[in-house]
Amino acid sequence: MENIVTCPFGQNNCSPNCALYMNPNDLNETVKNKLASIGVIDREKGICAIKNISLCMNRSVFEKSISNCK
Repeated sequence: MENIVTCPFGQNNCSPNCALYMNPNDLNETVKNKLASIGVIDREKGICAIKNISLCMNRSVFEKSISNCK
């Protein structure tokens, strides 16, 4: 039987023991390249899925606010 992983909120390091951990090796090259190009994910280190969503949304809001200032 496979062990169930849980998300250890409150820990500083996101690890494969977390259910929300995104391993860059599990992403296809296109997704990995796009996320890395905008500084959301490191190509070598994993990231929490919630943190990834937050960073992507912050980037989207930033880009929209910059385009409205011109």
